[in-house]
Amino acid sequence: MTQNLAYGLAPPLNPAYNPVMNQPQTAELIQQGLVHHRAGQISLAMDRYTQVLQIDPQNADALYYIALVACNEGQFQQGIDLARRSLNFRPRQARAHNLIGQALHRKGQIKEALESFDNAIECDINFADAYGNRANMLSELGRHSEALSSFDRAIALKNTASDWLNRGATLHAMGRLVDAIESYDKAIGLDPDFCVIHCNRAHALLDAGRDMDALAAYDRAIAIEPKFAEAYLGRALALRKLSRVEDALVSIDKAIEIKGDVAKMHGARASLLRALGREDEARAADTQAAELEARKNETGAPEKAS
Repeated sequence: MTQNLAYGLAPPLNPAYNPVMNQPQTAELIQQGLVHHRAGQISLAMDRYTQVLQIDPQNADALYYIALVACNEGQFQQGIDLARRSLNFRPRQARAHNLIGQALHRKGQIKEALESFDNAIECDINFADAYGNRANMLSELGRHSEALSSFDRAIALKNTASDWLNRGATLHAMGRLVDAIESYDKAIGLDPDFCVIHCNRAHALLDAGRDMDALAAYDRAIAIEPKFAEAYLGRALALRKLSRVEDALVSIDKAIEIKGDVAKMHGARASLLRALGREDEARAADTQAAELEARKNETGAPEKAS
């Protein structure tokens, strides 16, 4: 079962990256922009950053924060270009390399993203976010052992639930189920109300043959987020393994009600219907799954269950 990696596009606005200015006017405008930025008042923040560039077109801080806004709005190439301009005027900004890496990842350029995260670490050897992001790229590239080392470094620097979660997903991909569950447990200890952790933990428990524990973990994920389709799908698989096929069908129908355009859900429904002897309905579900799979292949877009 596909693991859910949880990491955001933009790094938090960290006080460790306070801008250093020579001009009091631009420094004040940047600070005002950051206040608005943190409050989610993006248009006001952009107004301040733009004013800075009108005074000082080579202001690296303003360029970086505008790049951050662009990436958060899904304008990844624009964000990359702005971050690179910022680096032109102030080289060795770890945060700018990190942002470029995140944007490249969103564009599907995994190897290039990895290089950017390496550049960020070269600029700041203690930049925890870059180690975590680097680990995610290594994991996606199948370089799991290297990914674990990078996750461990990130966690040593900044103990976050997201790094423990993604570390667990990497361990799961390696077949190290006991270690993956332990990693998810660490993540839950830091963020007990993050539904994805409980769902990923449930996947690992299910693969480890701990079906009742998996069911309880899926139920916990659903209690936190009642519209979490992936958790309902996993719950159906756990119920199937526990020979509770009717209950499993109810769970998969709930998943489809929430997210009906995912082929694997209809495929799972077909299997359950067939187990119940409802062959005509099973064939209809198989057809629906096949149509969705063909549509996904035509568009090239990955399906999402949650």
